[in-house]
Amino acid sequence: MIAKFKNFILGTLLILLFVEVLIIFPSKLEHENEAEVRARVEEQARTDLEQRERLARGEKIDEPSSLAQQKMQGIHFVESQQGARDWELFAVSAEGNQGAVKWNLHKVKIYFYKNEKIEFTVTGDKGNIDAKSKDLSVVGNVVTRSENGYEFRSPSIFYSSKKRQIESPQDVSMKGPSDKSGSGISLTGREMLVLVDESRMIIKNQVKALKNHKDGKQMQLTAQSAEFSGKSNQAQFSGAVEMMYDGMKLEGPSATLLYEKGQNILSQISVSGGIKATDFDKSATSDRVVLDLLKDQYTFQGKPRVLHRNDELIGDEIIFLDGGKKVRVEKVRARVENTE
Repeated sequence: MIAKFKNFILGTLLILLFVEVLIIFPSKLEHENEAEVRARVEEQARTDLEQRERLARGEKIDEPSSLAQQKMQGIHFVESQQGARDWELFAVSAEGNQGAVKWNLHKVKIYFYKNEKIEFTVTGDKGNIDAKSKDLSVVGNVVTRSENGYEFRSPSIFYSSKKRQIESPQDVSMKGPSDKSGSGISLTGREMLVLVDESRMIIKNQVKALKNHKDGKQMQLTAQSAEFSGKSNQAQFSGAVEMMYDGMKLEGPSATLLYEKGQNILSQISVSGGIKATDFDKSATSDRVVLDLLKDQYTFQGKPRVLHRNDELIGDEIIFLDGGKKVRVEKVRARVENTE
């Protein structure tokens, strides 16, 4: 009778240990090989029980009880919100204390979804998962990729499951997708924010961008912030924009990189909000200027005024042709010789 009762107690402890190991993981958990995972958990539970019995008998064991630390290999987590996948995580291994809120991950790859389609992919050396909030963090050689080819590198990222946002408060470098006009835009900045549901990527501060073209010309641009889309190559720069292109300097509150409709080629750069332009022999002001890269011309719109050598030109629209070598004024309203 005593032996049966002892076996019953041992069996109950084994079941409790098995449950305890399982419930520390997120409730929405999937594994690529459920049988292997279950076998490892059962074996771990048996080992933990044996060590507890040995400790109860006063026996010495070589290593601390594995009850303090759980380790698993080949991890695959899936988190869902309202019946749709939020994120899917793969890691080489995971470890953490029983009952711990957070688990440490090694060699991490995470897919972030919208409407069951992957929007962004994050990889990194290490990470952790909060079993309660389902928040994630990744550190070490972190790369965040959009599905249309933008690649952001940063020391770390943090993902808020509630907000569906990826953030990095540190320095960020970016490489954009290549297009027919040349290599992709490259950029450095600070403080990245990715809005997963909106497929938007924002660099909040200290933006410096560079874009090379096949004809050897180069665009250099600085701004306070920049925004990119995961659906198109169009880019928006805001705050104290300064751009250098083919010897001309453009300054204004905002600039937009526009791509030819239906084609993978950067065709126009629009600077707006009250701009100033200068090159070696002239200066101009207007509400807006459009740089047509395909036609190699600048079009000043909205109260344009140009100081060109000894003349001040005013019209409805002023166009610099051949990269600024020629000037054409539409509906000239004034042509005044500059006597200064």
